Amino acid sequence: MSDVPEKLKLVVCVVKDYAQRDMILEGLIELGITGATVLEAQGMAQVLVKDVPIFAGLSSFFPKGSRDSHVILSVLSTSILGDVVSLVKDVFGEFDSSHAGILFTVPVSEAWGLPKELD
Repeated sequence: MSDVPEKLKLVVCVVKDYAQRDMILEGLIELGITGATVLEAQGMAQVLVKDVPIFAGLSSFFPKGSRDSHVILSVLSTSILGDVVSLVKDVFGEFDSSHAGILFTVPVSEAWGLPKELD
């Protein structure tokens, strides 16, 4: 498919906690979403504390900076986006903590290989 109508979004969710990651993935399945990619990632603080000696002594300034992050990616129809946001808010709370996680979307203008229900 090329020239995808504005009905598709790439949803990006960054999670620090394995349990939260699993709850989000289980919730996506309950919503009928079976296509997502999960990437292991390191946050900026984790890289700086580990790889840049000058920052090693500042690890106490980066709470939870030593844990790996998980990035969940999924191309979704905008019609289900509200349900996904509600799901993630149920897991994270209202994003009122700086360590709650991150959720954002990016418009998809072109895509190939998507499931038929997204065509």
